[in-house]
Amino acid sequence: MTPPIFNETQRFRQVWVWAILLSVTAAGIASVSYAVATQPNLSFVDIIVPLALLLLVNALFYSLKLTTRITESSLSFRFKPFLGNRTYRFEDLESMEIISYSGLKEFGGWGIKWNGSYWSYTTGGTHGILIKTKDKKFLLGTQKPEEAKQAIAQFNEQKSRYGR
Repeated sequence: MTPPIFNETQRFRQVWVWAILLSVTAAGIASVSYAVATQPNLSFVDIIVPLALLLLVNALFYSLKLTTRITESSLSFRFKPFLGNRTYRFEDLESMEIISYSGLKEFGGWGIKWNGSYWSYTTGGTHGILIKTKDKKFLLGTQKPEEAKQAIAQFNEQKSRYGR
C-alpha cells in the first residue's frame, strides 16, 4: 500500500451542530415524558418509536466521517456510512485544485450535497479540493488546505512530468 501524501479525516464536531441536535433531542424527550405523564394509556410503541428515532439521528451524526487520502498515484475518499471507498487513479483525473466555497450559499449546507453542477462531500469549513475527471466534477471539503495544496502540487508535477 502506497503511503499517503495527504490524509485527512473529518467529522461533524462543530458546537453549533451538536447544540441544535441535542436541543431537538431534549425537546423530544421532554415531549415524550409529558405525554407519558398526562396520557396513561399510551402504548409501548408510542413511547419507544420517537425515542428510538432521536437516538438513531444522534448516532448517525456521530458516525458521519469523511476520509480523504492522496497518495503518489491516486485520490480516494469515503463518507461513512453513506459512501464506500471511491478511488481515482491520477491518470483518470483531469485536475485538482483548492477552492474557497460557502457551503450554505452554494450547496444549502454541508454533508453530501448537489448544487446542480457537481456534488460536494463536506463536514464544514470553507475550503475544498475541487476534482475534475472526464465525466464528473466533485468537491471534497478540507480543514487542511495548506497540506492539500502540497499534495496537489505533487499531483500537478507528476501529471506534467508524464504528460497525462
